Formats: sequence, structure tokens, C-alpha cells
Amino acid sequence: MKWVILMIFGGMGLASLICGLAWGAKRVALFRTGLSARGRVVAMDQGEVIGDEESPRPSYYPVVEFQTPDGRGFRFRGSTGSSSPEFAIGAEVGLRYNPHNPDQAQLTKFSHFWLGPLLLAVGGLLALFLASGVFYIFGDIERGTSPAGRSIRLRMLEASGRAARIEGRITGVRKKSNGEYVFVCAARKPGASFEDEYESRSFTSDPGGEFAGRRVTIIIGSCNEGEYSVELGDLPGEVMDTPRR
Repeated sequence: MKWVILMIFGGMGLASLICGLAWGAKRVALFRTGLSARGRVVAMDQGEVIGDEESPRPSYYPVVEFQTPDGRGFRFRGSTGSSSPEFAIGAEVGLRYNPHNPDQAQLTKFSHFWLGPLLLAVGGLLALFLASGVFYIFGDIERGTSPAGRSIRLRMLEASGRAARIEGRITGVRKKSNGEYVFVCAARKPGASFEDEYESRSFTSDPGGEFAGRRVTIIIGSCNEGEYSVELGDLPGEVMDTPRR
């Protein structure tokens, strides 16, 4: 699943990013090597309809005419449409055009010159970040490398009948080699004659022994004997609120 998501969203994001950068590079080249001119809006071209079927709204694109220094006239349509006419007919507007091919012209207003490439590139980046995040989350769930990922994986296994809940209790606190602390819990698997030991998620400070005897729920996987998650419920909040002596 994670690879499918990465390929779909990551591929779409990468394609969008590349198109946005290529589009932006063309605009940069036009900005650097193009010539400035003043044009006049001669019409508003009605483009595709936006909105739903009940309230369709046309989009309007300005049609601009301008002249080069040698007296030749050219006409082009702005690249950005709006739900209502953005310019009045006859309005004077600034533009840049390619001196070698004046048909390649664009309004210098930000929404027409830079907004399209910017939105496409940013949308591509967001899609890539989303795909990477989902890929990481699914990978974490599959591997169970973090307490949250392990808990989600076990809940999914529980829903499919491949994990079970057992009741346990806190028996003490253990300090780990990295300086963090965990609750030590004991619980008996169904049909077992003895209790097994389980460790909770870690705490950065000693939670103290006053929680000994507190009941907890433990989810254990049926396929992997060492796969489990101690569900502490509201206990982490109580640990944070309990003053340490």
C-alpha cells in the first residue's frame, strides 16, 4: 500500500514540480530578456466554466493588444482567468514580450506572470511531502518501530482477528540504559499458567512507584510473540501532573 501511495502521489507531485519549475524558468527568461511595453485590454475572453452544475460560473481572461517599436500590432490572451472580469475594456496594462517572437507576451501583474508557476511548483512540493509522510507512517505501522506505529498496527491486527487484548497490571518502574524510564507490567496470556512481563512506552523522568497495581490493557500479536503494545490510557497525563519528590 505504501509503495502505491508513494508512486501515485509522489509521481503526481514530482510531475507538478517539474512542470512548475519549467514554466517558471520560461517566465524568468521572459522577465530577463523580454522587452517592456504598454498594452490595452480590448476584450474579455470567456473560458471554461467553474463551479458545480447548479451554479456554474464562467472564467474571464483579458485579451490585450500592444504594438512593438516598429509599429507592428500583436494580440494575446492573459494566462490567468478570474470569476469576474479583472480589467475594464480599454484599461492600459503593463506587459513583457519576446523581442524575437512578440506573440510570446504576458502581463507583468503578479497573478498573471508568477502565480501559475508558483502554485504548480508549491503544489508539487506539498504532494511530495504528503507522499513521503504517508510512506513513512505506513512503513512505521508495518514495522512497528515506534510506540504509536506499533499500537496502530496491533489495533489493525486486532480488527482482523490476529491480535488479542489481555488485562495486566503495573508492577514497577525500570530505568533503561538511555536514561529513560518504563513501567514494568505483568499479564497472563489466555490459557497460560504464568504471567509474562511487558514494558510500557518510555518516560523522560521517573514516574514513581505510586502507580504500581494500576490496571492496564495489553494488545499482543498472535504471529509474533514479542509484538505487543501496553495501552496506558490517561496514565501518561497523570504521570505528567504528579509532582515528583
